Amino acid sequence: MTTNSLLSSPVGGLTEYVQFTSPWPDVNVTLTLTHTHTHAPHTNGSDSDNNLTSPSILSPNEHETLQMTRFIMYGVLGNVLVVLGLLGNILSIVVLCNHRMRSSTSYYLTSLAVYDNFILLSMLLFFNLPALAYKAPAIRRLHNRYMVLIPMGYPLSLAAQMGSIYTCVAFTIERFIAVCRPLHAANTCTKSRAKRAILLIFLWSIVYNIPRCFYYDAQVVWNNQTGEHETQIHLTSLGQNELFQHIYLIYFQLIFMFLVPFLIISVLNTALLLAIKRSLHQRQEMSVTATREHNLTVMLVAVIAVFLVCQFPTIVDNILVAIVGEVEHTTVLQYQLLYTVCTFLVTINSSLNFMLYCLFGKKFRMVLRHILGLKGSGRRDKYRSTIYQSKASSTKASHLNNSDEMDVSLV
Repeated sequence: MTTNSLLSSPVGGLTEYVQFTSPWPDVNVTLTLTHTHTHAPHTNGSDSDNNLTSPSILSPNEHETLQMTRFIMYGVLGNVLVVLGLLGNILSIVVLCNHRMRSSTSYYLTSLAVYDNFILLSMLLFFNLPALAYKAPAIRRLHNRYMVLIPMGYPLSLAAQMGSIYTCVAFTIERFIAVCRPLHAANTCTKSRAKRAILLIFLWSIVYNIPRCFYYDAQVVWNNQTGEHETQIHLTSLGQNELFQHIYLIYFQLIFMFLVPFLIISVLNTALLLAIKRSLHQRQEMSVTATREHNLTVMLVAVIAVFLVCQFPTIVDNILVAIVGEVEHTTVLQYQLLYTVCTFLVTINSSLNFMLYCLFGKKFRMVLRHILGLKGSGRRDKYRSTIYQSKASSTKASHLNNSDEMDVSLV
């Protein structure tokens, strides 16, 4: 459906009227433009597409194709994934916070689940529910009311995504040290270091996205034609700055949000895969502790593999923005369809980790059954701990058993 509101943009002292099309269905939301090449951001990280309103030269058939695709991916499948993902992540947090599961890795995975839930809530509010208005116009009024959240909801959602990405980087580095540099694990793979890393990731994600808080402004005005209030979203003076758009929103985003973390994850994950391959040849000679380390590595590699598969198209999308430019990216159907798929894959990634934990984490399954009170959970399960020690004395071992320097296997 086409947004038929005509938005004015002063150009050279004259008023230019441009017809806009929105990736969200027809709602009483307008974007006030103050120059001709203004664009709005992707929630999947790219800032070239307009999730509010975007200049469109799509034909009616192309526009219908785009809206139907978004209705199916966002409105139908996306909402199902969000509900299941929220429930799964909540269960993951409950299980990972259980005293039987406490370890540096469990801290990282708990943080990841919190970020994923925030991402899912953002997808629900700003993508999935609005997409339903394509077939359910009653949702439009609700959507219009909470559009005032965009100026703050937009930077917070991207901060959550950045936190999710760098949390994956952190536990990939930790797993690499534990598997490929075991002599350094005693001083590195600890719960206290994990807590500090999680705090630094949180602060970095917030600080980096602070400029986005000054990108949009929202105003609620009365529309005499419709007889109701409507939300107007417009770019601030910072948002209109072309230098800010190109350097911060495109190139910095591409480098710090995707290329750097993905390069680190890809290199270390390759090393972990090689370590897993070597350990398979020595499976019969492995100790119980080594077997647990192997299983934990397999589980985390699976989490990272799904992460890379789901997030990689977003890198491609961001590179396309830098190459073809914002205007062409927002006015070509193929690019818009790619963006839709990228955003949908972000939803899948944030919804899937609980299933991976259940599939690869034996201990995770046992603790989950115990918490849910399922059959067989009443028996006394013995959980052995994987303790990394730099010294072998029994006195030190006893001390480590009650301190933050103990790492407990998740599998």
